[in-house]
Amino acid sequence: MKPKIRVEKIEVSESELKEFNRGLSEKLRLLREERGLKRDWVARRLGVHYNTLKNWELGKSRPGTREILALCKIYHCKPSDIFRGL
Repeated sequence: MKPKIRVEKIEVSESELKEFNRGLSEKLRLLREERGLKRDWVARRLGVHYNTLKNWELGKSRPGTREILALCKIYHCKPSDIFRGL
């Protein structure tokens, strides 16, 4: 019989979460603005509502994996470019 190994849950503080969300939302907005794209155009290309994209850029919500990959295609970047420096 194998001994049980105790595994501690890794906690993420609220401040860490807020900092990550703030950085992600700023990066999404900057990538769009650097490319001179309008929110409504990007939202239509993604198949999401304008307010959904706006909420991602304001940090009120976050895109899923599929949306991040689609944004990378629209912004001509790699996923690592979005997450670098967060």
